[in-house]
Amino acid sequence: MNKLFAYSNAIQSLALPGFFLMIVPLMGNGLFFVQDLYAQSAVVQTQAEHGMVDWTNGIIRAEGLGVPPENAANATHSREMAKRAGRVVAYRNLLEIVEGIHVDSHTLVKNYMVESDSINTKVKGLVHGARVTEEKGLPDGSYLVTVEMKLSGEFQGTVLPSRERVPDRLKFTENSRSKVDASSSDVLVYTGLVVDAQGLNVKQTLSPKLIMEDGRVVYGSEWVDPDVAQQQTVVGYVNGIPNAKSHKRVISAPLVVKALRVDADNPSDLVISDADAQTLHMVPEHVQFLKNAKVLVVLK
Repeated sequence: MNKLFAYSNAIQSLALPGFFLMIVPLMGNGLFFVQDLYAQSAVVQTQAEHGMVDWTNGIIRAEGLGVPPENAANATHSREMAKRAGRVVAYRNLLEIVEGIHVDSHTLVKNYMVESDSINTKVKGLVHGARVTEEKGLPDGSYLVTVEMKLSGEFQGTVLPSRERVPDRLKFTENSRSKVDASSSDVLVYTGLVVDAQGLNVKQTLSPKLIMEDGRVVYGSEWVDPDVAQQQTVVGYVNGIPNAKSHKRVISAPLVVKALRVDADNPSDLVISDADAQTLHMVPEHVQFLKNAKVLVVLK
């Protein structure tokens, strides 16, 4: 037992900010399984009546309650009918949540579905193909069913415009150029971007932008490589700078910049300084991590 506490204390001392460690003894040999679990306080969620959108992990989740029929032939039939009813309700609730997601500051997924039969069909198909993650039996015989689908991948590709070409790096005049010199051996090379938007009223959307004070786009959905977009959202939203800096998406040495404000017309878009924009666009490695969507926005 003393050895267990010694291992536990040693491992806990290695925990990164924003993580906690769960240590589970294995049977027989006294070894331990150690699992890093991301702190729930770091997760940014939009709550709905029957589910939520997890903007940190890129997941949409919904629940549905299935009630057993009164005329079931037997207990097995009653249980299966309750499960089936729960799935139907869960998918219906998931579609409602999906329709309410903002693609940009002013447009909901539902707007695109109304305007395009093709998008409508694809989105409904993705919803009905969502993964069942739990079917929980309740004492009264009903079942609470949970379903999930990803924000990235096919869903994101369906509602966001396809990239017509690879965007060009921003150009800066000699007069406006900061001291960033991509050819210098002294320039710091970062592994991702953390945008500190704490205290700002930021709207969470699928396609936020980072812009300069003159309106030029520093980063947006068009920057993300199509293959990367199959696995990653344009940005991840996280609570807390320590949680962001230790997040697997941007470690081990992220650049942290302060958002100056939200854009007046588009509250999902963040204005950053010209100097920070140059740091991103004048270093090839930084342009590459933009293409890999290694970007987090810190909300609080």
